[in-house]
Amino acid sequence: MNRRLKKLAVTLTITAILLNCTQTRPKLAFSGNTGGKIDLFTQKEPFNGKGLNISSDAFDLGEEVVIYALVTYNDYPEQMASVAFEVHGPENPVQNITFYDYAQTNESGIAKINFRTGLISEINFGEWKAVGNVDLAGRVLQDFISFEVGWIVEIVSIKTVNENYVEQTNFMKNSFVGIELTLRNIAMTEKSATLAITIYDSLNILIDSAEINDFVVQPNGTLVYAHWFLFIPKSTLMGRAVAYACAYTAPLGLGGVPYCPKVSKHFLILNRDIAILKVQPSPTVVDKGETVKIDVNVKNKGEEFESFSVTTYYNETLIGTLSIIDLQPSLNATISFTWNTSLVQEGFYQISAYAEPVPGEINVLDNNFTNGVVEVKSLVRDVAVLSVTPSTKFAYVGEIINVYVVAKNEGGQAESFNVTVYYDSNVVGTLFVDRLMPNDTKMLVFHWNTSDVLEDNYTLSALASIVPGEENFGNNLYVDGTVAVAVAPKGWFVAEWLWRLLLLLLILITILLVIWLYRRKKRKETREAFYSGWTAWYYGYDLRKKLENQNPKQECNITQNI
Repeated sequence: MNRRLKKLAVTLTITAILLNCTQTRPKLAFSGNTGGKIDLFTQKEPFNGKGLNISSDAFDLGEEVVIYALVTYNDYPEQMASVAFEVHGPENPVQNITFYDYAQTNESGIAKINFRTGLISEINFGEWKAVGNVDLAGRVLQDFISFEVGWIVEIVSIKTVNENYVEQTNFMKNSFVGIELTLRNIAMTEKSATLAITIYDSLNILIDSAEINDFVVQPNGTLVYAHWFLFIPKSTLMGRAVAYACAYTAPLGLGGVPYCPKVSKHFLILNRDIAILKVQPSPTVVDKGETVKIDVNVKNKGEEFESFSVTTYYNETLIGTLSIIDLQPSLNATISFTWNTSLVQEGFYQISAYAEPVPGEINVLDNNFTNGVVEVKSLVRDVAVLSVTPSTKFAYVGEIINVYVVAKNEGGQAESFNVTVYYDSNVVGTLFVDRLMPNDTKMLVFHWNTSDVLEDNYTLSALASIVPGEENFGNNLYVDGTVAVAVAPKGWFVAEWLWRLLLLLLILITILLVIWLYRRKKRKETREAFYSGWTAWYYGYDLRKKLENQNPKQECNITQNI
């Protein structure tokens, strides 16, 4: 009876305080530096939530939570002040926890309540919130505090990985299985954990185990990764195996208890296993009709020599099948396929390879490998005439006009074709272009003899013959401007080539005349130098003057004597 009366009195008191807070809501105020102040905090040092609306460190499931309320006025403790507490559990679709409590401050101005969070339940995991109200001098003061409840250190996930830390679920005997743990610490301080890993075979027989002590898990929800590699002996049974992982507060010999429930991961232990590791087509862009080389790399992951066939496909169409004989355990082999694209349409094709499973092979997921896209483009065949240029725009009947034509291969393979030049609808001539490479051009020279041409204006054009498979005909024909052909004026007519020959002879004669005059001048200068130069000095008199005073006959004799 007394307990019931006490509970009723507490309930009535809390209700009266909350009603008073509700009625005096306009006077509700948060704590300040002067006047009244209330501060909620927990026992979690050093992050206990002291200060206005500061969060506290996290609590474990089932751990006792102590919420203190420090009430002061002008920074002096307030005794016997009534504090109302309201606590809310995490929001969830099952049940939202809300409860109320009441306490009076002691001589230090502190009021407190305490409770325990529940154990493993959806309604307990997450953020908890508490509010505290106190009435000082007719003014309601309030403070909030929040904290996380859950596994302080939790193993978020467990994976089996290979030596490259890539997730894998199939492992061979006499090899290592990698274990990757992802851990999270919801506390505001780092935690030290003891991590234990154990693996069992399909009959629950121990295969191997490992332990890490003093593994540091960073705070504030940071994800931390831990790795082990455990050995699978050759004597291990094939089939479905399992790995278990636990996190403890300390080594079990030192009183460690679990931080969180254990986690597990199943994987397969195999004996015979072949796999395709890589499919590499080259090139990846081809014209229709070209060949593609496809290299397929396979590996024997098992413990026996293996013979098997490998088949390649473009999309789902067969390319070819090759056999591999007696591939040794743990070794790789590369085989090459050739794909002729003559029979496929333009488009993109996915390349894949499949290895036929060997007897007793359990893991067949890695027998198939898809990689690489090959684009097959339609082969373009296209020849064109780019220009037609005559050597002159005017000529007399009988003259020869050079016509220069530039042809180009705008297709994707070497082409041979004819080019014909016309004046109006009459043929000037035809030349053959032999194996002109893609994107190359060729200059052709036609000689148009106008001897049988009537006086008129003529339009020149050039036409490239159509090559097999060519679809663009618009650039095969090129039409140039006009050439005027006229009858030479009456009288003596000299052909243009003769004029050019005469001009060449005139230039030659002029050059010879210049040479003759030059040499004549040089002879004269040499003679004068002889009579008045060093020879005259040698004989001691001027031979020139002496000779001038003699008659021609004497001069001749003197010259001879000299």
